[in-house]
Amino acid sequence: MSESDNVAVLRESIEYHNDPETRERYLDSYSEDLTLHGADADGLAELAAFYRAVWEAIPDLTVTIEAVMAEGDEVAARYSWAGTHAETGEEVALESGLTWYRFEDGQIVERWVASGTGGAIEDLIEP
Repeated sequence: MSESDNVAVLRESIEYHNDPETRERYLDSYSEDLTLHGADADGLAELAAFYRAVWEAIPDLTVTIEAVMAEGDEVAARYSWAGTHAETGEEVALESGLTWYRFEDGQIVERWVASGTGGAIEDLIEP
């Protein structure tokens, strides 16, 4: 697949994430054999459990891709998060996150999260 195809897969995945009706499809573009770096999750099942916890804490969560770069089978995305905490009613935001993805045959097979991003996300979901 081309670089633009990989970017399109990533953007579609984020569209699923942002819609409560389709967010269970968010990880459909991820390989069952996903390798994660810099995350407190080991594999696709743990990543899915993490996002279910995030969506429960912030049901209206929206991810906005601020910038994306692609080269070969890799795509890097800088993004922001915004939503309302379900328990406190407070607006929460992550100003800037960075994740790097590697694709094979249209699927995300490897994902790196920038240092500190996971902790910042966990802080957002705590009441």
